[in-house]
Amino acid sequence: MSFARFTSLPRRSHSVLSRLVTRHRAETGAPLAASWRHAVTSIWAERNDIKRFLVQGDEALAHDLRVRFGLGAALGPARAVPQDLFSQRPIGVSDGAASILIPIFNAAHLVERLLAYLPQTLPMHQHVILVDDGSDDPAIARLTKAFAVTWPNTTVLNHLENRGFAVAVNAGLERRPKNHHLILLNTDTLPPTGWVPRLLAPFHDAPNLASVTPMSNNAEILSVPRAGIEVTPNALLIEQLDKVAQRLRPRWADIPTGIGFCMALNHRYLDRLGGFDTAYGRGYGEEVDWCCAASALGGRHAVTTNLVVGHVGHASFGASERTARIAKASRRIAERYPHYPQATLDWEAHDPIGPERLALALAWVAQTAKQAVPLIVGHSLGGGAETAMRREIAACLADGLPGVIILRVGGPAPWRLELEGTRFKLAGDIDDVALAEDMLAPVTARRVIYSCGVHATDPISVPETLCRLAEGHRLELRLHDFFPISPSWNLLDGQGRFQGVPDFDTTDPVHAIAPGRGRRAVSHQAWRASWARVVAQADEVTAFSNSSGVLITEAYPHAHAKIALRPHLITDPPPKLRAGGQSIGVLGGINLAKGGQVLMNLAGTMTRRLVVIGEMDGQFRLHARHIVHGRYACADIGSLAKQYDIGLWLMPSVCPETFSFATHEMLATGLPVVCFDLGAQAEAVRCAANGHVLRCSPDDTAGVAAALDAHFRR
Repeated sequence: MSFARFTSLPRRSHSVLSRLVTRHRAETGAPLAASWRHAVTSIWAERNDIKRFLVQGDEALAHDLRVRFGLGAALGPARAVPQDLFSQRPIGVSDGAASILIPIFNAAHLVERLLAYLPQTLPMHQHVILVDDGSDDPAIARLTKAFAVTWPNTTVLNHLENRGFAVAVNAGLERRPKNHHLILLNTDTLPPTGWVPRLLAPFHDAPNLASVTPMSNNAEILSVPRAGIEVTPNALLIEQLDKVAQRLRPRWADIPTGIGFCMALNHRYLDRLGGFDTAYGRGYGEEVDWCCAASALGGRHAVTTNLVVGHVGHASFGASERTARIAKASRRIAERYPHYPQATLDWEAHDPIGPERLALALAWVAQTAKQAVPLIVGHSLGGGAETAMRREIAACLADGLPGVIILRVGGPAPWRLELEGTRFKLAGDIDDVALAEDMLAPVTARRVIYSCGVHATDPISVPETLCRLAEGHRLELRLHDFFPISPSWNLLDGQGRFQGVPDFDTTDPVHAIAPGRGRRAVSHQAWRASWARVVAQADEVTAFSNSSGVLITEAYPHAHAKIALRPHLITDPPPKLRAGGQSIGVLGGINLAKGGQVLMNLAGTMTRRLVVIGEMDGQFRLHARHIVHGRYACADIGSLAKQYDIGLWLMPSVCPETFSFATHEMLATGLPVVCFDLGAQAEAVRCAANGHVLRCSPDDTAGVAAALDAHFRR
């Protein structure tokens, strides 16, 4: 028995050591020798659990080791969410007052909304500068005069003709009192109550900050959930986003440039640089140019994540003119500051405000969804459950939902919280599920869906969390495995055999949880009691086969009335194949539960060639005359079957499948399909004209071999 046993890698893959060395070098750029030392040290640090797995064959521990060594399913990038994300600390007070400068050009409906709303949000005696840049709508003059009456500390400037954003800003700068910071504010914004002190606070922490910009629904790299996902803001949306923002720890992060929809400019850099470059014409690029110039003087630019200001965007120009102006400005900036475009791309890829963006985006999806938001609890292992979950997510998004929430177990951290939309995906790794629940609090209209909880760091936390998440909400259980019945999610006992639903008082250790790294000890009785509460709370238990419904009802009789039978659809099935092949085909990944021992026993006795189209667990080795193809695409099943001369399919699983995509795909080829009398695979095979259920036991190697040979003689 070797260390490869828990890697589930095909024969042709590198050794575990090689994989660890390669991954370490890719992540750190360390020299080869240093990466080898790191790999050996990593394995040595896990030696006790490796030994325990080799002795006990604990499949849950195998999955755990895969993740620790980075050999599990790829989840994509995610930033760690700090435990103090919602810590409440007082914010510093900026050293100096500020003037708010609002350049105006037409768009009277936006100006009227902003000026009516603004006094409710400002500190007493706040200085406001209104610059009417040649508006030809007479309503603008009326609105600015009325505001000046309402808010006495107002300066109004009027240009006879439209001279552009930069000229308007520079004119307002000249009316700024000495040592005043300047806040640029577009007319198409919705600032929340108390926004000015929060926007200026970072200047107190870092005097070398040249600009500060808040988060927004529409602010390029500072958009929630992402740039390009535009929703017209309303007061309620911004109120709810800012409500979450105010709970975030007061924090600012460096950004490549400030963004002019709402941007505070430090008076120290205004005094050195002056105003905006008028070479950019009537709009776009001026604030980036100023920020790059400030950076050259040692100035930094920051986003403050505990403030959200709403922004409509694109109010100044039509679509075609806007596109042309942005392109022209971008070329000029790239010529003046060649480093800037790449710096922006690097910042977006790194996304240092990822945890805060995720927290705000959860509030965003709660406010923009017109129906309950799906919250799916899933695992991190890939496979059929992941395929089904991907389909469910796609269906929800196609139905008009702005996003779907996924709470995963068993990845690099105990929990991973994801928000996925049609054109974006946000993810954060979380150590404590209480923090995840806190981040989910704004999602008050939710539909909780259990997909799979296998390989949770603390398995008993899965049913406990489900009950809390679903309190007062709809709860649906999907039977992608039998984890709700036993920690042995395929229902195999300690001898690797299926003996039916385990007795409630069983003492077989595979049906309980042993204490370990982050795991609480849980008896089988306690396990069943905890999941019984979930089943009782559930509105629906989705079974993908009759046999799954029977097994869950045997464990929890009160589930019977809640079962909904919904077999998966097989999309793009493989083509029909001609009979006559001489090899025995096996489709899908193979481990102990999927019949690895059955295949190894057959390989030693049969003269016919076995062809596994899929990967095999490293503990199972086939004779050289047999073939393990490795990973495959479903679209290639037909061509691979022809290539390997397959004339009969064997489904060797020794556990009851809950559905079995592989069985249905094999049946679709029209070739004979043989399986044991177990679970959903036997249910499907028995109903098909080309299906044959074996009467012998998986342990009866001679009987299985004889039955397979008999099919070739027909």
